[in-house]
Amino acid sequence: MRRYKQNWLRRFFLTAAMSLMLLPMQVQVELPAVWAAPVAAAAETSLSKSAALRPGDTIGILAPGTNDNIEDYDRAIRDLQKRGYKIKLGTSCRSRYGYFAGTDSTRAADLNRFFGDDEVQAILCLRGGYGSVRMLDKLDYALIASHPKQFIGYSDVTALHIALGEKSRLSTVHGPMLSSFEQGLDEKNLRGLQGELYPGDLPLPPKCHLETVQPGRAEGIIMGGNLSVLISLLGTPYEMKGDGALLLIEEVGEDTYRIDRMLWQLWQNGLLSRVNGILVGDMLGVDEEWEEGDFRLSEVLEHYAKLAGKPMIKGLPVGHGQNNVYLPLGIHAVMEAQADGSASLKLDAATTQTK
Repeated sequence: MRRYKQNWLRRFFLTAAMSLMLLPMQVQVELPAVWAAPVAAAAETSLSKSAALRPGDTIGILAPGTNDNIEDYDRAIRDLQKRGYKIKLGTSCRSRYGYFAGTDSTRAADLNRFFGDDEVQAILCLRGGYGSVRMLDKLDYALIASHPKQFIGYSDVTALHIALGEKSRLSTVHGPMLSSFEQGLDEKNLRGLQGELYPGDLPLPPKCHLETVQPGRAEGIIMGGNLSVLISLLGTPYEMKGDGALLLIEEVGEDTYRIDRMLWQLWQNGLLSRVNGILVGDMLGVDEEWEEGDFRLSEVLEHYAKLAGKPMIKGLPVGHGQNNVYLPLGIHAVMEAQADGSASLKLDAATTQTK
């Protein structure tokens, strides 16, 4: 009986080996991303850049998500006008449909119209909230790709940043919205609009510094934004592919275990294997419910950086914090995470200087 089993096994393996030898040479077996060893992808050059703003240019303002009272932002609009900018308001700025700033079609039409309007040089979101994701199947990505211009927002607007980057190959701006200007305009962010911040290091406010989570050097285009919104796009036609990118994440009001769960999903999805490095912005309130014995955010970040085998930097003044700097997405950058804990992020030019 033992000899019979040995002969049967020998015939089985010989047959399997011969079958593999007869397969066409071009056939390859591809392992799921989460099984593969993390290998840095080739860094992509910057996506399509937009023109820097100049006094006299027109800024289109729209509300891609939650509705709000545009009259509450009269001061911010006047401040922009005092700087020499003209303002066009989208229909969504004065519309309401449930908790949205108008129907999905109304909000999408505003965005399509502003991109197609050659009199508009930049598009500024009124506020975030929720709703950008419901516009994605109503956008004219070919039209948008052929009319690159600065598109600025953050938080819920992450859905639009990712979709425009993936579908229109357009560089956009993760930065303050009109609602952020209630207390006045930030000079550094205005310099960003005017193309005066980059190329160079990410501008850091006083007492702010970047820190290493996982040492290493990586380069690629910056992509990402709010972690919850990024997660919501997985499994849809608009999800972030991120091959060879530097992944940006920021979050507000989520418990540490929820950050863990979302990063685990990005690991299982393969995104953490596809990117070249990870940039962590504001993580407001994440450790507020911490109890003795729980993992802290720093431990969770370190776990996934090591699991992915990617360099990681934290401390970017990007997101829902007091300092939300003008950070272009889709622009090539180089991150350096040193073993001594120090870190840096250098970006290529974010805009063209002539229209």
